[in-house]
Amino acid sequence: MAQYIVQPGDNPSKIARKFGMTLSQFQKLNPGLCEYGTDNCKVLFPGQVLTVSGVVTGQPMEAPVAQPVSFNAPPPWMQIGIMEQGVQEWPGDQDNPRILEYLRSVGISGNLLKDETAWCAAFTYWCLWKSGYPGQRSGRVSDWWGWGRPVAATYGAVCILQPLTTDQASSGHIGFLHAMDATNVWLLSGNSANQVRISAYPRNKLIHNSPYRWPF
Repeated sequence: MAQYIVQPGDNPSKIARKFGMTLSQFQKLNPGLCEYGTDNCKVLFPGQVLTVSGVVTGQPMEAPVAQPVSFNAPPPWMQIGIMEQGVQEWPGDQDNPRILEYLRSVGISGNLLKDETAWCAAFTYWCLWKSGYPGQRSGRVSDWWGWGRPVAATYGAVCILQPLTTDQASSGHIGFLHAMDATNVWLLSGNSANQVRISAYPRNKLIHNSPYRWPF
């Protein structure tokens, strides 16, 4: 077995043919990636790491479970995020100015500049930006797929989840990894029950490949 980094324009059938595999063989090696027997992918983006049979050649291989650079203290963005715990949406027509600051940091303005707008990705970016590290300047979780580099599950890694409900308007949830066990990951995240807090999320909602990302 080998690992293959998804390239622009790839789809499951194309990748399977590249390595002499049938579509069903490819899907068995990458369960949950798409509807069985089809190219209808739930998550497939350039930079994603997939399992294939055979030998991968002709592409730079970035280790998908590389260890991030360590710090003597928690990553600086975690220190900033922890200090934000308790920031929450205000009731009624009022908006919490701190949440508006998160949203402005990713360029959200106009009618969307209100604390009812989904702000977990904006909070993630704001913490990284405030600590001097690059983030994906977007308020949509799906825009973070493939951002940074994939790493092993590590305290402070950006952690990306699929949509937690069937609401098609949702693009998922994102936050910083705080802890994990066999069934859950605990994330420090914004817009978790309308506030910044540490909360548990099911591991089966992680995006299927490389859900832990590092900014450098």
